Amino acid sequence: MSVPFTLSVPADPRYRVLAPELAGKYVELVGGTAADGKTLARAVSRAMSDFARSAGASADLELAFHANGGEVEVTVRCGGRSTRVKHSLAAPQL
Repeated sequence: MSVPFTLSVPADPRYRVLAPELAGKYVELVGGTAADGKTLARAVSRAMSDFARSAGASADLELAFHANGGEVEVTVRCGGRSTRVKHSLAAPQL
């Protein structure tokens, strides 16, 4: 089991790319495959882009990472809104 953590990044596209990359690596650390990581990274990127469009590049996006029981969950928050992105690991490698 991995320790949950929170990350805050600017919505500006130059910095926003960091969180999906981190999401992908987090999946691998908790036992997922590289393919699992890419899938979650794409979903997190979409969620962040949706928030950034409405909030603007000067906003901050907060992401909370949590892994438990073969599932990884990332909660994305911005401007009083939030969404959860979940990905089940097909065959955790732990």
